[in-house]
Amino acid sequence: MPQLVNRVMMESAFSPGGLVTPEEDKLPAELDEPARSLLVNVGLPDDRSFFFVIDGGFFEGEAQEIPHRFRRCAELDCFSEYEDMPRGWENWLLIGEIHHDAVALDPVSGVVYCLPDDGEFQARVLNRNLDSFLFFLYLLASERPHDDFRGACELDDTERVAASLRERMAGADPLPFDGVEPAWSEGFDWSEDAPRLPTWECVLWDVHEAVGQAE
Repeated sequence: MPQLVNRVMMESAFSPGGLVTPEEDKLPAELDEPARSLLVNVGLPDDRSFFFVIDGGFFEGEAQEIPHRFRRCAELDCFSEYEDMPRGWENWLLIGEIHHDAVALDPVSGVVYCLPDDGEFQARVLNRNLDSFLFFLYLLASERPHDDFRGACELDDTERVAASLRERMAGADPLPFDGVEPAWSEGFDWSEDAPRLPTWECVLWDVHEAVGQAE
């Protein structure tokens, strides 16, 4: 399957200075080759005004005092609280967070996970690989002129923008949307007993609401 993102695309959304590319010799030896290539040649966005925020430990080095190194999940303050986690999860790389939910990359399989900040201490698959994760970020960044109040959107455009994003994201990686209704649909369950809104659905709901205030 062709790669979804490249450096030119990401620079068009975040600018060259807004992308962080780690040095290859600081990446773990077991890292999945496609993920390694994406990190080194494309990079992760470093934009504090965006949904995704790169892990601060990457810059600080934290435990090992080595800057520009991704922390492992074993370095999480609440590591011991997690139970029934996938085998080897302690070696996942912490690449950032979305809405305070940690985003981790399994270096062996290349799967991107979310560790929700809801006190349940579990892992959820966020994307099938780093390529589709970066593509989702690219799509969301490309729509920022519409959802940051500078765009001239009419009220009836609110659902269209969010739905269009969701359709394009699901077309690239349907895994995060399998069996989940969009939060703006009539069939979505907002009851207290309903399952937690998945991470990407939370982001799309934010887009929906932000656009809804732009007139």
